[in-house]
Amino acid sequence: MGATGGGGGYGGGGPLIPSASLKVFKTGLEETKAAETGPPRTRNVFISFHVADEAQVNLLRAQAKDSDFGMEFRDYSVKEPFDEAWKSNCREQIGLTSMTICMIGPDTATREAVNWELEESYRQGKKVIGVRIFRDRNDPIPPPLLEHGAPILYWNRDEIRGHLDSG
Repeated sequence: MGATGGGGGYGGGGPLIPSASLKVFKTGLEETKAAETGPPRTRNVFISFHVADEAQVNLLRAQAKDSDFGMEFRDYSVKEPFDEAWKSNCREQIGLTSMTICMIGPDTATREAVNWELEESYRQGKKVIGVRIFRDRNDPIPPPLLEHGAPILYWNRDEIRGHLDSG
């Protein structure tokens, strides 16, 4: 049993990883570090909102184009009547995203289409957050956000980005 020499990894018997594998490992490690420090990845985010709040939603979209925000929202707005064809289209659009942001304004909680979009997002296993449009108001939160315990944020780019990055 007590052999001499040999190639174990304990005491200078040579590298445990063949040089080609070591090179691949180092390259993968470098790529991972570059991805962590490189430009932020694009997020596909579904934004649920009441049409009366579209101007504020457009402001969020414009802010997202700023390189400091670190992400870009894809516009998946569904501008059709709330019927079965709309639901089918909306289901498909939500499926293309990684999460849903509900922009909470004065009448958002009462909008049947918004509540349906939120329930569909949960059904598809998407992360959902609520963002209050107005800091000085306490507008009602849509029932699906309350039922599922969604994070409710005030409109703050760093907080929104933090929730997007964690999901």
